[in-house]
Amino acid sequence: MNRIRDLDYIKLMKYGVGALLASAIATAINVQYSLAAGIITLLTIQDTKKETVTVALKRITIFFIMTALSAIILPSYGYNLVSFGIIMFPYLFFCLVLNMKEAIAPIAVLCTHYISSKSCSLEMIYNEFLILVIGCGIGIILNLFMVNSYKQIRSIQREIDEIILSIIGRMAINIKEEDKSKYTGNCFEELENLLDKMRKESLNYMNNHFYGTNDYFYKYMQMRTEQCLILKRVFADIKRLEYTTTQAVKLSEYLYKICDEFDEANNAVSLLEGLNKLSDSYKDEKLPVTRSEFENRAVLYNILSELREFVEIKKEFTEGLTESEIAKYWGGK
Repeated sequence: MNRIRDLDYIKLMKYGVGALLASAIATAINVQYSLAAGIITLLTIQDTKKETVTVALKRITIFFIMTALSAIILPSYGYNLVSFGIIMFPYLFFCLVLNMKEAIAPIAVLCTHYISSKSCSLEMIYNEFLILVIGCGIGIILNLFMVNSYKQIRSIQREIDEIILSIIGRMAINIKEEDKSKYTGNCFEELENLLDKMRKESLNYMNNHFYGTNDYFYKYMQMRTEQCLILKRVFADIKRLEYTTTQAVKLSEYLYKICDEFDEANNAVSLLEGLNKLSDSYKDEKLPVTRSEFENRAVLYNILSELREFVEIKKEFTEGLTESEIAKYWGGK
């Protein structure tokens, strides 16, 4: 909560400083309707650097379209409300077709300046262009100074891994227990909330960097999300087990092995080798005799299959990383 408030305060400061600075610059160079530059700055500042630049470019593009429409329609039909309405229909059409809805309001305001001044001269067009450039420029410059979310993402990442480790540890215990009445899946809700939080933070992290590959945390979040779904299925299977068998004990030992080797930088090769050995050992076991033994064995085989997918997801994630990503994010490990 403290971080959320800090970010809000920083953004409010950007709004205030940006609006005043843009208006002051526009006033200093004798731009008409100079306060509009401050309003455009307010509307330009977004949550991330890429979003801010994208919005600014969209507004500059649609400005030329609006100006062309104004230069054609206003001198012909007069500088009045009717002409404004005529301009708005094709203007809005272009905004929607070009996916520039963010540009609608601020650029429409600039159109009203043509009407108020009763002029679409080159001098007036240049005046409005300066308002737009100053407003967008100040917004972009201020948004170059963003709070670095790296530590925040790392903190969430550690929490996620700790909960997953705890879940697997509880599985290792309860897979051998016949009484599973106290074995609940409440921790999955917390895990899912953290994964959603990491998704938002990792997207912001990506959009606050213009160069290089910065999607590591997003890919990590996707990998852990897929593993979370598998663990939920394993949890449901463990709850179905009615009694302890030697196969369940072996699976418990393997779950402890996952706990021991669970790490961001683990390539999962050793875990897959252990899983193959466990699978081979199952083939040497006596076949089930009763229906309940058969059903119990089937559940255990299904857990084994789910754990294989769990480990392979991590292996695929590791193999998909570039050398620069490994150096950047695993360098200290």
